[in-house]
Amino acid sequence: MDARPGEEPPFLARTRAPRAGLGKRMLRAARLLVMIVLPLLLLAGAFAGFAYMQATRPTVPVERQPEQPRFVDAVIVERADLRPTLTLFGEIVAGRSVDLRALVAGEVVSVSDQLVEGGRVARGEELVRIDAFAFEGALVRANADLAETRARIAELDARVRQEEAAMARAREQLEITEREIDRLRTLTERGAAPERQLDDALLRLSQAQSALEGRDSQLAVFEAQRAQLDAAMARLEFGVAQAQRNLDDTVLRAPFDALVSAPQAEEGKIVGSNDRIATLVATDRLEARFALSDSQYARLAARDEITGRDVTVTWRAGDNVLERSATVTRVAPQVADASFAAFAVIDVDDAALDVLRPGTFIEVAMPDLLREDAILLPPDALYEDSVFLIVDDRLQRVPVTVLSFAAQGVIVDGDIPDGATVLVSRLGAAATGQLVEVRE
Repeated sequence: MDARPGEEPPFLARTRAPRAGLGKRMLRAARLLVMIVLPLLLLAGAFAGFAYMQATRPTVPVERQPEQPRFVDAVIVERADLRPTLTLFGEIVAGRSVDLRALVAGEVVSVSDQLVEGGRVARGEELVRIDAFAFEGALVRANADLAETRARIAELDARVRQEEAAMARAREQLEITEREIDRLRTLTERGAAPERQLDDALLRLSQAQSALEGRDSQLAVFEAQRAQLDAAMARLEFGVAQAQRNLDDTVLRAPFDALVSAPQAEEGKIVGSNDRIATLVATDRLEARFALSDSQYARLAARDEITGRDVTVTWRAGDNVLERSATVTRVAPQVADASFAAFAVIDVDDAALDVLRPGTFIEVAMPDLLREDAILLPPDALYEDSVFLIVDDRLQRVPVTVLSFAAQGVIVDGDIPDGATVLVSRLGAAATGQLVEVRE
């Protein structure tokens, strides 16, 4: 096909098209090669330059810093026989307290001015008086019944005496009649007396014997009546004693020197038998109740050194401090809150009574066991089960056995020579060999 004027022949166009596509692909490949290879070349050059600079840099000598010591506190220990003091805590308790109760029922007619909360009463002091009218009447009736019984006994005794006298006369008459019969028998046998006279005498003898037996029976009846009256009299005597006691119980008195708590009595109030009037807390016996831990109790009880120990009881309130001596008397029979409660009787005086009350929080200083050839250290010296000795300005760890903790510090035993220097500062990374310097 002929080409038109000005147009490229067809066969030339077909030849030029594949060549143009190949050129484009080569151009894209060249661009891709440049984008990958050029950065790699740049990175390689940079690494090569860094390696060259690293290899050719000048060497600077490093000087080691000298070891700096830690400034610490220390003590010089001395072995000795030590008896530490345990600081324990507790409270004041009443050694003796009672609920004062009405012993008889009735109307309260008078109340002591001291029967108020916190009032102090003395032994034998009248606290409450109950209307005694009914009890006085009961005592009068009991005494009257007793007097009547006594009169009946006196009357019976008189009748017994009369009956005994009549019995004695009847016995005399019997003896006379017996002698008369003996004489009549002799006369009758001789024919000097008629038999009728002997029969009359025998009849009188029978009558006398019958009278004597009657008197004897009457005395037995009187004895039974007397036994009944004696029993009645014993009952009536008890009734009089009971009436007198009820009358005495209309007055309630303090059984001992005490402080009054929770009073309930008022004039005009009707109280029943056994109603509580007040609680009395004895002031002549105050006790300190304090707690011993398991280890403290076991340590002391193993040597039977709890009861009988002298302790010091201290009450603190701001700047006010009250100290009194006390003696441990007993240990509670049961364990409460994993502790053992011990009781010590306090030596009290008027000054202590004005301050100490049941429930007061106290400190108790109690001597511990004697530790022979032991070492006393501040608590900060103990690092778990070890301490650090300072030998030639360096630390040296030494295991120790803790014997006891006390108010003065901790008592230990271990391979610590007398006069050794022991670290007492708390260091976070204390270790053997660490350089230290003791502060002056």
